[in-house]
Amino acid sequence: MIKHLDLSQQAYIEIKKQIFNRDLIPGQKLAQDKIALKLGISKMPLHKALQMLESELLVEFMPRRGYIVKDYDRNEQIDAFECREVLEGLAARKLAKNPNHKEIANKLYAIFEPFKNSPAIDKEAYRLADQNFHNTICEFSNNSVLKKLDVLGNYLVLTYSYGLVRQPEETLLEHFEIIEAIREGNSKKAEKVMRKHASNSIDIMK
Repeated sequence: MIKHLDLSQQAYIEIKKQIFNRDLIPGQKLAQDKIALKLGISKMPLHKALQMLESELLVEFMPRRGYIVKDYDRNEQIDAFECREVLEGLAARKLAKNPNHKEIANKLYAIFEPFKNSPAIDKEAYRLADQNFHNTICEFSNNSVLKKLDVLGNYLVLTYSYGLVRQPEETLLEHFEIIEAIREGNSKKAEKVMRKHASNSIDIMK
């Protein structure tokens, strides 16, 4: 039960979290009566929350169906990866220049360490780790505009709309290469390998 003056904001946060966690999947109809009942709110603040999510490209209104979780087509997913290529390249460069770049690299390394030398990588666990890695890259970039762009565009959500594009065994090595460039404080290399990481996925989808 939600108890807050700004009920629409709270509903927005809760539904967005469920979309990010894939508790609500692309193409799924949002049954407003059930959602309102579960959250303990009326339809009016729920409708406002859905409009906010629609402005962020997370849900869309379909005639005769109502609101559904947005199901991105392949071209939209490629567009999102192109955004990641540029924005996360910038973020990686900034991290390598950060005075605490070694500590940051250690935190990033810890995300993927459980998968190192693993004979069989659990894809769902890896997907969550992958999202955590890229969210952390953005968060530690300490660029307020970049973080705002991530919130408004939700480009990370778009790139995961069909699950992992490439196998963990392939991208794991790329993640460690990015981490090592940041650890070395090599800003040019960090940006280069981060951008290559995204462009490799784009090449697969085209």
